[in-house]
Amino acid sequence: MVNYASKIPVLIVDNRPENLTSLEAILEDMELDLVTARSGNDALRLSLHTDFALILMDVMMPEMDGYETAEFLRKNPKTRELPIIFITAGSNEKCQIFRGYEVGAVDYLTKPIEPAILRSKVRVFCDLFRQSRELKRIQVKLELQNAKLLESYRQLEEETAQRLRMTEELREQEQMLLQQSRLAAMGEMIGNIAHQWRQPINTLGLTVQQLLLFYDMGEFNRELLEKNVSISKDLIKHMSTTIDDFRNFFRSDKEKVEFKVTEAIASTMSIVDDSFKSQHIAVEVVAKAEPTVFGYHNEYGQVLLVILNNARDAFTERNTESPRVTITIGAKGNKAVVTVADNAGGIPEEVMDKIFDPYFTTKGPQQGTGVGLFMSKIIIEKNMGGRLSARNTADGAEFRVEV
Repeated sequence: MVNYASKIPVLIVDNRPENLTSLEAILEDMELDLVTARSGNDALRLSLHTDFALILMDVMMPEMDGYETAEFLRKNPKTRELPIIFITAGSNEKCQIFRGYEVGAVDYLTKPIEPAILRSKVRVFCDLFRQSRELKRIQVKLELQNAKLLESYRQLEEETAQRLRMTEELREQEQMLLQQSRLAAMGEMIGNIAHQWRQPINTLGLTVQQLLLFYDMGEFNRELLEKNVSISKDLIKHMSTTIDDFRNFFRSDKEKVEFKVTEAIASTMSIVDDSFKSQHIAVEVVAKAEPTVFGYHNEYGQVLLVILNNARDAFTERNTESPRVTITIGAKGNKAVVTVADNAGGIPEEVMDKIFDPYFTTKGPQQGTGVGLFMSKIIIEKNMGGRLSARNTADGAEFRVEV
């Protein structure tokens, strides 16, 4: 396992011992793990076993000079991205500098070296290395959390399957259906979490690669570094809160509370937003009022989630062009009214009266359990004293939630 708290390793390559000693003296107060090599071959060997943050390499060395060593480093996938600063007592001619950059150098210094300048350049690359290492640590942590979540889901699925068989015998149908409905929704959530993580992870990769690109272009500065670090931290925070959002959304409510309908809709949309975007489903929220509801916030959101997921599945099944969902928020007397309408073509009239029945589904056994709408009706009508209904419009289906 990598020790992320260890000193930053830096490789110094020079065939002259006095030059190595001089560079070590300049950098000794920077808390670095300074590793020295007396030849290009030694540098290649050491770089295969250690992930260095930076290589400080003399150009003029016998047997294999700095340029040749750099070319070999660039050919190896493990060391291809290693930043190299060439140090030489030779001329500062443009052709030599160009050759250094051509073989992969990120900077070019001539002797005598100004200690402050060298330390400043080394510090920047070490900061980058430290940030990269921290990102890798967090990525490993996130992967472990994801693996634990998947394992928990697998275990929960197995345990619930056994409970369902027992509750059928004991006629505890309502409890069995509620649990099965939640499991089906949790299965959907695994896909939603994957959608939510895919874009931040891609952005993180591009952010890290951008730093090296700006170095190569000579446009790197402290402001750019701070900006990219800030972006990376925001992305990591977003990914690490995804699991908490998932757990909070499916936590059972113990008591009724007063909540704003707009907040419940926003919470539900944050769960499905990425999966809807990936399928190019447009969502419009029309707020004609801002009503509040006294009831179970999470269960109300789960009802909206079932309706939205059904609309998404209908779009997929029917290959709907320009799929669209319109959520309208209004009030009727002292009740909050929310309608969710789609343009997927509607519900066949011959099954309209069955859609709230337990185990009824038009998706087939592999895609649907037939309990989502059944439990949604129980939540709205039995648990919260409201009404859940559906009808067809000119373009598709419309579900009405009135509480």
